[in-house]
Amino acid sequence: MHNKDNPVTRQRQIHFEDDELWARLPESVQESCRSLWKELLTAIAKKDEQRQHERED
Repeated sequence: MHNKDNPVTRQRQIHFEDDELWARLPESVQESCRSLWKELLTAIAKKDEQRQHERED
């Protein structure tokens, strides 16, 4: 799956079922969540990349 959007753009497009809840969170909490999501997605992407290299061997 190839997406031309960069990871930051995709992060900003994440939809929450209850956007009102997200808006009530302090900006510092929102930023912390975004950082954690970025770390999580990066780790998943790296793990998937490693699996692809294993298959090639």
